[in-house]
This record gives sequence, C-alpha cells and structure tokens, in this order.
Amino acid sequence: MSDTVSQARVILLSGEEFQRTERLKEILDEAVDPETRDFNLDVIWPDEFSSGRLAEQVMTFPLMAARRVVVIRDFDTFHKEVQKKAAAVIADTPDTTLVVVEGEKAAITPKPKTGFIRESFKPVYENKLPGWIRERFRKRGKTVEEPAVALLINNVGTQLGDLDGEIGKAIIIAGERNRVTEEDVGIVVGAFRRETVWGLSNAVGLGDFREAARILDNLMVSEKNRETYYLAALFSHILKIAAYNGQVKAGIYQKEAMKTVASNKFFWDRNEMAQQTKNLTPRRVRRMLNAIGRTESLLKKSSVDKRLLVELMLPFVVPPRRGSRTS
Repeated sequence: MSDTVSQARVILLSGEEFQRTERLKEILDEAVDPETRDFNLDVIWPDEFSSGRLAEQVMTFPLMAARRVVVIRDFDTFHKEVQKKAAAVIADTPDTTLVVVEGEKAAITPKPKTGFIRESFKPVYENKLPGWIRERFRKRGKTVEEPAVALLINNVGTQLGDLDGEIGKAIIIAGERNRVTEEDVGIVVGAFRRETVWGLSNAVGLGDFREAARILDNLMVSEKNRETYYLAALFSHILKIAAYNGQVKAGIYQKEAMKTVASNKFFWDRNEMAQQTKNLTPRRVRRMLNAIGRTESLLKKSSVDKRLLVELMLPFVVPPRRGSRTS
C-alpha cells in the first residue's frame, strides 16, 4: 500500500470526473482486501446519507483487516448544513478507518487536523489531450502513432472516459504489436467523426446545412438541455476562424496562424479548415455571431421551446457553400 493511502485517515478527491473516479478505484484497490470487501467497504450516496449512519460506519472496527473504508460519493451535492454535520463526524475518524470523500467541487470544512490528504484533478483541455492519450497508451505498455492520436481526438471528442474506452479497444486490435497505428484506431472509431459539438461546428463552417441539421438534431435528442453549450461552442469556433483570417490578413505566416484554429496539421486537413476559413468572411462572421447572440438571449428570456429556437437559428449561421449566390 502506498504511503499516501496508508497514512491517510481522510482523502478528499475533487475536480474532473474521469480522473477523480479512476483515482477512487485505485485507492479502493489498495485499501480494501477483495476477500473482506463486503465487510469493510461502505459506499454512501447522497440519497442514502444520514449523519448517524455515517458516524456508526466510521467508528465500526474492521473485520479481518487492518482498516475499513467509507466512501462518500458526490459530496458537493449535499446541502451545506448536511456537509457540516458530515465534516464534524469525519473529523473524528479513527486510524482504523479510511474515509474517502469525492465530488467535482467537494470540500470539507473544517478540515480534519490529522491524516488529511486532498487530491484535485484539473480538466485536460484539447491542446493537452495528445500527451494525455500517449500516456494512457504507455501505461498499457504501448506506443502510438501521432496520426492515431489525432484521429482519436477528432472522431471521439474530448471526453476522457470516451477516449479511454476507445484506447482500450485499439490496444486489443493491435494485439501483440508494441505500436498502435492509425489503422488500428480507424477500425475502432471509424473514418468519420461522431456526433459531437465539434462535428456540428465543422459542418457549420463548411456550409453543410444538411449535415449541421442532422448532427444538431441527434445532439439535442441524446444530450438534452445543452442548447447554450452548443451556442458557446459555435461562437468559439467562429471566433477562432475570424482570428485566423485576421492574422493572415495582417501578414502573419500561415503555419503560425493555423495554431489559432487547429492544434496540428492533421486537424487542419481533416476538418477542411482551409475551406472553412474561406467561407467565413468578416461580413458572414458578424451575421453568424449576431444570430447566435440573439438566440442565446431568447433562450434566457423566452418560454418558447429551446430546441425550436436553436433549430430556427441554424439557417442564419450556416454560410452558403462555395459557389452559391451570397448577399
């Protein structure tokens, strides 16, 4: 058992969900003997919590083990007064118990005076994902080609859990080979990007109304009540293209300006960014941003169906395809 786990009485895990949950599993694998798991592990969810029950579980002696473990999930969703009561119980955790508290914004006030460890996990942003993916392959004893890394991000998106699942599948495809190739990843994730907000943004930039409408429809069915998120992503995508065009016009070298909209040339080529930057002239950018802004305002104020508002916005933000008559 690592010193971190063996010396702790209370461990607080906060931050990004995938990393936080993975760390919780690692702690449980270290601290709980599988043979006595049923006796020495209690997991408490918000709808099951009571301070009296928590006190009983914290103070109970382990059975046929050095320590017992109590896990409190989604602690940040508890009412503030309930969190205070739980913190008072946790403060008296004996050395025969390990309490693990987790939640995206979880905090314990007051903090336990002894044996308290906090681990917080920051989001892995898109520009850091290639390194994160390479490390996930390395932990499994594999190296990976750079085009394979780019294809994973492009087709799967930026959710760590989704990426990790596809990494596992690609490793199975690679078999005994030490290096995972773009072909291996292509078998798993396919040739085309899945329904993501990034796919929606690219369809809009390319002036592909039919594809943008299809992706938007699928997103709003599978990910309900995220309309403002879609608008924010579109707004950001359009601003990046506008920034690229502004830099090129100002005389900045094209390869340097490319970094504004794509982390590497693979993304630039696959997402047809050269065409998107041609489509989004300054005049069109202004119209698109105005349409998004008006829609966002209506989403906040109007009782009209939110999905309908976003669908009505789409014709105003998809630029005509190349060769179409424009005003």
